[in-house]
Amino acid sequence: MPSKKHASFLAVKKKMKQPELKVFKGIDIPFNDAQAEMVQTQFLRATVSANLPFLWTTDAEVVKLFMMFRSRATEVMPSDKVLSGRLLDESATQVDASVRVELAGKYVTMASDGWKDKNSVTGVTASAEGKTHLVDLIHTRGKKKDGTSMCNAFCGHIDTFEGDTGGIVVAYITDNDGGSQRGRKDLVIKRPYLFGIQCCSHQGQLILLDYFKENPEAKEETAGAIGWINRHEAVRDVFDETQQQLGSRQPGEKSSKPALTYLSANLTRWTTHTVSWNRQLELKTSLRNAAINWQQDIVSAQVGAEKNKKKVAAMTKEANKYCELFDDPQYWKRLQTIADYVEPITFITNINQGDTTRGDQVILGLAGVYLHFSRHANPRVAAGMVKRLEKRWADFDQPFFVIALVLNPYEKLSRFGDAAGVQIFALHSVFMELYRRVHSRPIPETLSEAERDLILPQKSQKETIVSSAFLQYLSDNSQHFSPFYDQCDEFRKLHGDNPVLVWRQFLPVPEICELADFAILILGIVVNSGGTERVFSDLKIKRTRLRNRLTFEKTEKMSKVGASIRAEHLAEGLRKQRDPRKNHDAKRVAELIAVPKYADLLEQTEDAAWRRVYTDWAVSARQEEMAAEEGGEAYEPIVPAPEGRSKKLLPCPLSKLFGGTVKKPPSRRRQAFTQEERLMELLAAEHSDEEPDDGELEGSGDEYDGGNE
Repeated sequence: MPSKKHASFLAVKKKMKQPELKVFKGIDIPFNDAQAEMVQTQFLRATVSANLPFLWTTDAEVVKLFMMFRSRATEVMPSDKVLSGRLLDESATQVDASVRVELAGKYVTMASDGWKDKNSVTGVTASAEGKTHLVDLIHTRGKKKDGTSMCNAFCGHIDTFEGDTGGIVVAYITDNDGGSQRGRKDLVIKRPYLFGIQCCSHQGQLILLDYFKENPEAKEETAGAIGWINRHEAVRDVFDETQQQLGSRQPGEKSSKPALTYLSANLTRWTTHTVSWNRQLELKTSLRNAAINWQQDIVSAQVGAEKNKKKVAAMTKEANKYCELFDDPQYWKRLQTIADYVEPITFITNINQGDTTRGDQVILGLAGVYLHFSRHANPRVAAGMVKRLEKRWADFDQPFFVIALVLNPYEKLSRFGDAAGVQIFALHSVFMELYRRVHSRPIPETLSEAERDLILPQKSQKETIVSSAFLQYLSDNSQHFSPFYDQCDEFRKLHGDNPVLVWRQFLPVPEICELADFAILILGIVVNSGGTERVFSDLKIKRTRLRNRLTFEKTEKMSKVGASIRAEHLAEGLRKQRDPRKNHDAKRVAELIAVPKYADLLEQTEDAAWRRVYTDWAVSARQEEMAAEEGGEAYEPIVPAPEGRSKKLLPCPLSKLFGGTVKKPPSRRRQAFTQEERLMELLAAEHSDEEPDDGELEGSGDEYDGGNE
């Protein structure tokens, strides 16, 4: 007895008899086994790529279509069970294998987030070098979500992933609510070599909520007017007609272009407030025109056929209220002010949800918003927002974000304010603590005893090398980094401002390679779960109202195969990369959230040269220690400390890190030098290749005899 598939194909074949057709049948050439396999695989790829139901290959009209190309097409057309079974499994297995090859030995950021349709689902993703891969979809209904359970789940995700792919997980990203937050913090306690970072793309939404709490009038007034228009279709028609009349070149005629919609803000879509307000400002002329010239028509449109006197009075009052609001110049002034203050939040939200968002970008964005709101015209709002932003920053892993900024060679220390008091040795201490933390992974049990004995000496040697390299990096005239800064602008022009690309150029340099590898690790961590959110967006397309019985196992495989196909299409030029939406005047907003480069001003101060000399001396001291210890026993590297005990750099509030101003010191009359002071100046100038001042004595050290003949 023929299967359902073959029965349906036979029925179509009977209808395809040539005398009864007004179309032709395709050529009658059989398929060999290799061709049949290729055709069936392509059917699966087409099904996933176009998001077609698995049953589409058995549809009678589809079968007729393929038989018009080749009469034996039914011999290779797979059934829905073959498509969703063997073919999907084989393609998903191939994708998993290619991902394993791609991620083996690379630093990976893992992230997880929850999603609900009819069921509760957790998506787990892995990101490396700007690409996000779906790792797992987990049905979590009925599972515990307390901190301990979530921590155990995160550990399981990491262990399974590292065992399957050979990738090195360096960070785990979650949102900051309930069990996820507690589980992430417990994960860092349990595995201190991992970074447990809260999803920074959510910070924009949370900061926006903070603003509405500090300035509640902003949300109520601006959202109410657009909501009123969208609730009343007849009222909206009046405003639409005014739009089209104003858009027409001929008086009294309507524009052929459709009226722009009145966009409403949605709090769960973080950037829609700015988009909504900008659209309202764009339609200011037509809204005011309609409110002034057609107020009675608007009132009549809202009242409609209502007969109840109380309801008519309430509707009339509401319509008049919003017409007067649109006519009020102060309303538009307030709206523009609110839009200007909120737009930077939206801007950093867009930055923070990118596939390659780095820690240095997040801290600069947060600092920019902090400085932006510290200048708010309303002192109450300014004080409230500053306090809330400081509280959010206090919850961050500050050493990670600060070192990420310092390791950006285009930034280094330039963004820190004069009040930060960023001392070289205090910063070095933070850096080394972070480096040791990352490299505190347990020694693999698979190593032999002899191999394990070599680990600690090698680790100490690497610490010495990376310490020296970091101090060289902070120096302004290092032999390894000076060539880059000489050509920095040209390199940036050709390759963009991605700091990871800069550090890759230093990997072949023995003295710098360990620092370069660590910088790539830190700057390669994607500090959001945006990739997981994009997976959920894809799931919404696949699990529709009509396909709600699709299992999560099949959905996961379809998502993996679909992502692989899209990547291939982009690489081959078969799919156009969608241009990012531009909802902002980027130049204007960048100025609003700009963090000044204090270093440009600091270079004008008198102690700038001394700071450079001091750093050079530290580098020399470190190199001498390395030379002295070469071939000797391993030791714990010690950084020479300046006189006086320096305070711990972190934690540090935003106001101190990025606040303050640098004033150029007033010129002072040069005082006479003592013999000791002159010696010190000559020594410093000799180390910094500084040209002697007029009248300054030549020579230093033993050559200087105090000026005696």
